[in-house]
This record gives sequence, C-alpha cells and structure tokens, in this order.
Amino acid sequence: MPVFREKDIKAREIFPGVMLTQAVEYDNGSQAVTLGKITIQPGCQIPPHTHPVDDCMIILQGSGQLYTEEGSVPIEAGCHLWAPANTRHGVKNTGHEPIIFTYTWPAVNVARIMVK
Repeated sequence: MPVFREKDIKAREIFPGVMLTQAVEYDNGSQAVTLGKITIQPGCQIPPHTHPVDDCMIILQGSGQLYTEEGSVPIEAGCHLWAPANTRHGVKNTGHEPIIFTYTWPAVNVARIMVK
C-alpha cells in the first residue's frame, strides 16, 4: 500500500493563489479514486466549475463562501461538502487565513469544466 508524504508531493498552482497537492491519482497507480488537498489564499478563489463525477470535500482550516447553483453558502473548518456530478460549484476565501480542504473523486483523470 503506497504512502505519500506531503513533503514529497509536488504542489501546483491551478488558479492565482490556489495550490493543489494530489498524489492519489492515476499517474501514481490509482485505478478508481482521486484524493487531494487544496489551499486557497485569502481573497482568492476556485471559479465556478463542474465535474462529471461527485466531488466530496472536508474543510480543514479557514472560512469563505461556497458558490452553488442555488446561491452562496458560508463555509468554515469542519464543513463536509458534497457537489453531485455535473453541478456548478466554486469556493472563495473571504477570511484572513488560507482555506485548506481535502477532496475526493470516485474516478481518475477527472475533468474540471469551467462555467459562468
């Protein structure tokens, strides 16, 4: 069973002020699941998008707004979020510290489809 240490995982910036750290993925041998961590700096955001699969998240640190098809919802550490497949969602950090959350998808090589 692989063990990935955060210090060994290369993070990449996916939007300004948004870092993605992902090791459980197809490129590392996963055939059915993706797991990662996202850090969003204050004032930064993940713009609205969809995925063709469910997206589950746990907010570990920080606070902000979750944008959905129904409107916006305040979120903070301890929130568990579920974006069903093909539903519009995005996250903005409106707090004073980074938002850190984990996410998982029940698939590999999942597309992020940007929407307005």
